[in-house]
Amino acid sequence: NREEIIALTPFWKGERMPDGRPRVEDRYLDALRQMTLEEVWKPIFLKGYENQFTGGGENPMYALHGDGRKLVGRAVTCSFCPMRPDLHAVMSGRGEQEGRKGTYNQWVIDSLQERDVVVADMYDKIYKGTFLGGNLTTAIRARTGSGGAVIWGGIRDLEQMKRVEGVQVYYRGIDPTPIREFIMTGFNSPVSFGGAVCMPGDVVFGAGGGVLFIPAHLVAEVVEGAAKTHAKDDFGFEMI
Repeated sequence: NREEIIALTPFWKGERMPDGRPRVEDRYLDALRQMTLEEVWKPIFLKGYENQFTGGGENPMYALHGDGRKLVGRAVTCSFCPMRPDLHAVMSGRGEQEGRKGTYNQWVIDSLQERDVVVADMYDKIYKGTFLGGNLTTAIRARTGSGGAVIWGGIRDLEQMKRVEGVQVYYRGIDPTPIREFIMTGFNSPVSFGGAVCMPGDVVFGAGGGVLFIPAHLVAEVVEGAAKTHAKDDFGFEMI
């Protein structure tokens, strides 16, 4: 709920989304699209945020579009576990009380706002773990405009997904099976997979073959610091 999300992100002092997530300004999201992975990674790493990148080494992720387009937006996080009947009864019952419809992954898509990005820990499930297909990717496009998803699990309908304009998705594998036998355990709570940690409202930066989760309260510093660096000439002097 909103109060829990605010309590989890106390370092953020700016505007918040209706659900309580930090709302990093659009101008910073636009600026990040012009930056490289290394430019963004370095300042947060030096501040001790050493577990924010996934997609490299032993944890490869695949990009829906391999043409270099970036994925930038505000994280909506969710986590899941394998089927257990009693837990499923509790969690699905809670969703019914909240007026939610469809499967757990549909709940997440229905909550999205403009420029949101789904960050889903499907516990690396690919067979019957296909969080997104063509229809839900189309729904992401309609709700977010320029968002997308990072799925630690599977996708399906790859050809249909590729035809959805303006969306980038990172994923672990492809399978034709529909999603089955899973339970939501967290919604806009901390998630961790592939050696990285993501909080609700972090800015998702997908580029260079992987994904970086930028803490919301550091985004302005990262962007403005890079701007100052670019404003220096070859001798290190500030350019006016």
